[in-house]
Amino acid sequence: MNITQLRLFRDVAREMSFVKAAQQNHISQPAVSVHIKKLEHELGKQLFIRTPHNIQLTPEGQTALAEVKEILRLCDGLKIRSSYSQGVLEGNIRIATIYSIGMYEIGDFLSSFMKAFPKVNIHLQYQHFDDIYQLLLKEKIDLGLVAFPEQRTNIEAQPWGHDELVLITANSHPLSQKKSISLDEIRKEAFVAFSEGIPTREATDHLLESLHIDVEIRMTNDNIFTLKKAVEAGVGISIVPASTVEEEVSLGTICRLKINNADTERPLALLKLKKNQPDKPLEIFTEKLLEFGQRHL
Repeated sequence: MNITQLRLFRDVAREMSFVKAAQQNHISQPAVSVHIKKLEHELGKQLFIRTPHNIQLTPEGQTALAEVKEILRLCDGLKIRSSYSQGVLEGNIRIATIYSIGMYEIGDFLSSFMKAFPKVNIHLQYQHFDDIYQLLLKEKIDLGLVAFPEQRTNIEAQPWGHDELVLITANSHPLSQKKSISLDEIRKEAFVAFSEGIPTREATDHLLESLHIDVEIRMTNDNIFTLKKAVEAGVGISIVPASTVEEEVSLGTICRLKINNADTERPLALLKLKKNQPDKPLEIFTEKLLEFGQRHL
């Protein structure tokens, strides 16, 4: 039994796929199968039930997985603490974020952190908000960043900052000459909205419904870049996070209007598993990310 076998067992169990575990570890799928078979032989237990189309953990595999995770955590911690005692912080951090935060909120932070800690590898991915919660629960990421956080079992949401929802229009739109607006002025307007189910869309719908305002939804999309392009093209107006249109406003391709008669704050949160004890790189990364949010957002 060796560390490679234990890591591969954990990865196969996490992905429920020999192929994905092989890709993640840059080895062939047959090699992964050989390592797992050797581990099963040494333990005298079958860890997986294999069928032509899927795999699943046996009860013995479920028990072994918890113990293997703890062994790997201790091994990784030993290496990290040894490096840290010599003044070097190294490790891996996996983070998933919704598009608007990843593209417009944390770029400066990530750049400064990686310059300060060049031995820490950051694995960043953009995901739909609900997928971020699922990735955390499956321990495929260490941290998540979302807007309008929800209470979920085993997940802790720490306030990270806030953004403001604003109204945007094309330069040719009659409302474009205004600096601010009451939402009463957009009744029956053509509207470009986030896709249903996205928290910012739900907040926008609630905002309009609370004021008894109807708009004509012409287009929906879950990508903020696509929404902005639709507004630029004159498809309709939209309500979006202010930070996502700073570049377009500075270039003069979109007009941004402050909303006067409603609470337009968009809370942002850092998600992590309640049960997990962070290693030193993750602990420092989290502390500095929270500090960044408090200062800049």
